[in-house]
Amino acid sequence: MSTADLLPEHPNGSIHTGSVADELARGQIDLQVSLVSPERPLYNGRAHWVTLTGVDGQFGVWPRHVAMVAALGSGPLRIGLPGHQVEQFVVRGGFVSIADNVVTILVDAALQQEGVDVAAAEADLAETNAELAHPGSDQEFVQLLDDRAWSQSRIKLAQS
Repeated sequence: MSTADLLPEHPNGSIHTGSVADELARGQIDLQVSLVSPERPLYNGRAHWVTLTGVDGQFGVWPRHVAMVAALGSGPLRIGLPGHQVEQFVVRGGFVSIADNVVTILVDAALQQEGVDVAAAEADLAETNAELAHPGSDQEFVQLLDDRAWSQSRIKLAQS
């Protein structure tokens, strides 16, 4: 048995040895995660970790995370399940609330891999990139950046 086989599961990019994450990844404590869009609930269950895209970038949530509320941007959302399984979504806007190992994610829009229309996402991306050359205002520029992130995230999810 190799050393890698003894290590608990971690999301990609996390520290794999000698950290608090090792203890948490052993599964002694789980998060209760709810993901809800205006159309329907998308996920409700236990998870080891969650990664989200906030308005200022991506961040991860492990058990015992500090209580907080954060605004979400457009991008990937991953939920780490037991057995190295990962539920993947792409979300657009909304909020996350974290308190006492309960993660409640309310999003404006969300898709899973099978719901992505790649041709539409590619067309949206091309149109957004063209509009980014000459935005009319700072507010329009910020909206176009979010539109681009939404299109790029949909394409990336479909290709994963």
